[in-house]
Amino acid sequence: MGVLAMLFRPLFATVLIGLNYNSNSCVIRVVKKRGNSIVEDISKEFKILNGELSADVVKYIKKIKTRYAFSYVAILSKTSEQMLVPGIKKNQFSHFGVNEKESKVIKISGAFVTMLKDDIIRYQRTFRNAKGLDFLFSPFILLFFKSKSFIGDNPKLFVLQETETLATFIATRKAILYGSFLSMNTGESVTNVTTSLPPSLSDASDVLVATTSTSQGIDDLNTELGGIDEELADFDNFNFDNIGGDSGETISGNSAESEESGAMESLQDLGRSTSIINLLQATLKDFYHNSLYEGDFVEEIVLFDCYGISSQAVDNIRSNLMIDLSIVATDLAQEITNLIQIELDS
Repeated sequence: MGVLAMLFRPLFATVLIGLNYNSNSCVIRVVKKRGNSIVEDISKEFKILNGELSADVVKYIKKIKTRYAFSYVAILSKTSEQMLVPGIKKNQFSHFGVNEKESKVIKISGAFVTMLKDDIIRYQRTFRNAKGLDFLFSPFILLFFKSKSFIGDNPKLFVLQETETLATFIATRKAILYGSFLSMNTGESVTNVTTSLPPSLSDASDVLVATTSTSQGIDDLNTELGGIDEELADFDNFNFDNIGGDSGETISGNSAESEESGAMESLQDLGRSTSIINLLQATLKDFYHNSLYEGDFVEEIVLFDCYGISSQAVDNIRSNLMIDLSIVATDLAQEITNLIQIELDS
């Protein structure tokens, strides 16, 4: 950050933009802060097809980032090649199939998280027209922070449950023992936003993976200096809902459609719970029997539920796994904005 930017920085808002998407929808959480106070916090949902971010999503993000120089957009990676390698030495990388030259390596306490550089570049390209992606987080990073409130002396299995993927993380108070990223639909590829792109986007700039990537220089500062009077005058009254215009991108429907959709979702959730059971059983088997891990009895499963799992599905999981199971309702888009703040503070 330049000297001029540092001088005027306290005058401007910080806007955190967290995205949670699957193959059908994208939820965007926008948190506007002044200092340590939140002055605006809204959530907006957009329809998308086949995991491809729509033009409405790109337009919405771009308008926010154009208005606010100190705005940051982040998303969780959904690529299956990301890895969690337990331990504090990189000499285990080859055993996990990690090529350090081809991977971005993030060190956390007691483990490494790796993401393919090619995957990072594809995410960068996807958000080029939205003025860039500032942070790309691995689900393992989120589980690392979320687990701190539940960790104990004995191993616990922490699960980040989305509609189409699971991220697992086994840890004790003293060590990180295991991690995996799994597709909910066995045999199908993990939903991805890395779609085909023209050659003109082949040279992508660096995106942030655990550190900030956007330099807030004089050019960025001028974006907001031009409207400083308006910013200071209407700061507390600004409504993010006006950003998207009247394009009708927010998902809505009548009561009959909602009831039919709810019934279908309930049936799908029961089927999804069977997939969850199979994947968690495979995870525990791998942890207990794979020589790469120091397997020990898992005393509890803590499931961070990102979509609202049905009670019938929870009962199905409990009765089949026969391990203590805790469900923690989780707003994933909000959690991503929390990760952005952690990075900005670091």
